[in-house]
Amino acid sequence: MSVARAMGALLALGMAATTASCAAHSTAPAKPSPTAVSPVKLDGPVYGKPADGGTAVFAATENDTVYALSPADGSVMWSKHLAEPFRPHTCGNINPLGITGAPAYDPASHLVYVVAEDADAHHVLYGLSAADGHVVSHVAVDPPVGDRAYLQQRSALTLWHGHVFATFGGLFGDCGTYTGAVASVDAASGSVNWFEASSSGRGGMWAPGAPAIGTDRLYFSIGNGDAVQAGQPYDGTDSVVALDVNAKRVDFFAPASWAQDNGADLDLGSMNPVLAAGHVIIAGKSGQGYLLDPAALGGIGGGTPFQACSAFGAAAADGDVVYLPCADGTRAFRIGDQVTPLWHAAHTNGQPVLAGGLVWAADYDSGVLYALDPATGHAARQIAVGALPHFATPAVVGDKLFLGTAKGVAIIGVRS
Repeated sequence: MSVARAMGALLALGMAATTASCAAHSTAPAKPSPTAVSPVKLDGPVYGKPADGGTAVFAATENDTVYALSPADGSVMWSKHLAEPFRPHTCGNINPLGITGAPAYDPASHLVYVVAEDADAHHVLYGLSAADGHVVSHVAVDPPVGDRAYLQQRSALTLWHGHVFATFGGLFGDCGTYTGAVASVDAASGSVNWFEASSSGRGGMWAPGAPAIGTDRLYFSIGNGDAVQAGQPYDGTDSVVALDVNAKRVDFFAPASWAQDNGADLDLGSMNPVLAAGHVIIAGKSGQGYLLDPAALGGIGGGTPFQACSAFGAAAADGDVVYLPCADGTRAFRIGDQVTPLWHAAHTNGQPVLAGGLVWAADYDSGVLYALDPATGHAARQIAVGALPHFATPAVVGDKLFLGTAKGVAIIGVRS
């Protein structure tokens, strides 16, 4: 699955309006309120959520440059240009294509990790010193299947048990030959273990957030594969998979309709699974959500279905309430034995985060960041932040938000 097919599904799906018919609907204020926004211009757009490193905030651009920014005012403390970025020839909606997935900061080693794509479409995992940006490690992470020129590293990097996890999917337009994959890189030795997402091809792993982290496994979602006919062998796609530290699959869930979902581009791969209230929760593109048991995902046809929404990106959770990144606006659900829709904020489409007692989510089409009342979904604030990349997600750093933009980073006070 690629972002192109995903966005096509957004336009085709009209079902999301019925998702929470019994939920409250919020409305936006007439125009953005005047609020101090500090823009920080960098050398390219920032697609990945910035990483909080305590004494610095790390942002990475599509020009393959990593920046350490002051948490106080966003001033540049250091920058490191790693490579010349790749320029896709036939498809893709990010050009140049450099660092797309969100960086990860390791407080134990004081390293910040990014995957940079170079001019020859090689993907390299770099570990940089958080103090001054010098390169401490670099490991090639070109996936073992498919053509590297048609793969991109879109999801947030994740650190877990001394390993860095990086996922790969296709380009906007679904061109070329690719198979989704996860690299598990041992940060100490540099050795790489791979999980291949599909036995039939495709199965992109690109949802822009991070996997859900369990006690002994990580939960990822997989997009649509090339097996599209009922009766074909199951190819591993349209699924939630649990991987161990070495990227070995230890459990999975797929809807009974996986083949039809693949054929109609209605897979689960557009949303990152989220753990909340004792469940793994997934929605994806079809509007059908599922509650899964973290210890036994259920295989093909398992799980408890619920009417959700067409969801793209990472959700936010607070206790038993989950805020889903729905294509038609953030939606809140209470998770229990049954799922209860609470409200729908129709004016947002970015990934929600929680800060200062509010739910923050962007409308990346209009370049506005909204602060939503978590009880009602009504917009308490809306802030014009400028042009945004798809799935723009603010990072919470103390009493500020650092939000990647088309030109760098915007800094917004949580309480101003």
